[in-house]
Amino acid sequence: MKNLLRNLFIAVFMTFFLSSCFNTRIMVGDITATAPVQEVNKEWNHHLIYGLVPLDNANMNVKDYLPEGTEAYVVRTNRNFLQYLVSGLTFGIYTPTQTKYYTPIK
Repeated sequence: MKNLLRNLFIAVFMTFFLSSCFNTRIMVGDITATAPVQEVNKEWNHHLIYGLVPLDNANMNVKDYLPEGTEAYVVRTNRNFLQYLVSGLTFGIYTPTQTKYYTPIK
């Protein structure tokens, strides 16, 4: 019984403390990683089965989310607490992510 409880504790510890957050950032054009930016748009991305099956907005055109004539921008895709909560409540069947679009502050 002690081994079972110890193994359960280790599994819970690994699940909560050794997991990482999903985050990607793509910089396009003449922009640096430390440049000040402002958020101009954001969109939820819809996936099924832990993100393996993309739904309706799998292929997003960046021009639809940025002001016209934007040459330099940053696209960031991540998951926040609400999206982790939704994914957990559906046991990973529905797994949303969020894409945010940034332009440099002039």
